[in-house]
Amino acid sequence: MTPRERRRSLIKRIIHENRIGSQEELVRLLAMHGVQCTQATLSRDLRDMNVVRRTTAAGPVYQADRSPAYLEALRRVVGMEIQNVRHNGSLLVIRTLAGRAEGVAAFLDGWGHGNILGTVAGDDTVFVAPCDTSKIDALADEIRGLEIADPT
Repeated sequence: MTPRERRRSLIKRIIHENRIGSQEELVRLLAMHGVQCTQATLSRDLRDMNVVRRTTAAGPVYQADRSPAYLEALRRVVGMEIQNVRHNGSLLVIRTLAGRAEGVAAFLDGWGHGNILGTVAGDDTVFVAPCDTSKIDALADEIRGLEIADPT
């Protein structure tokens, strides 16, 4: 895992487990975990990770942007990154553009699909373990359906 990937993974975990109201607070928590970064680097990471600062009744908080418009845009991007979906009856193999498997796997893990047990990503390959292998054809078809991006 690269230092950037490690930092971003830690950012994701920290904002999920804690109520973070400022970038200064997040920089301090990262440092407590042995990760040093500047506020400028953190700002770029938050933007690239689609983490937004929302105002709540309890004050500002950083959260992953899960708005419908964002999720639809992400679905379209993921669909463009998928090149091939195949399975052997027990495991799905998704081929992606070079370097995009991790993003596709992260999308699938967060998709909330009831038949995805988990994913493992390489550079351009994602393995998807289905919960129910008897429904693997339908799952493959739904993942292939992500490639259809033009609603007009």
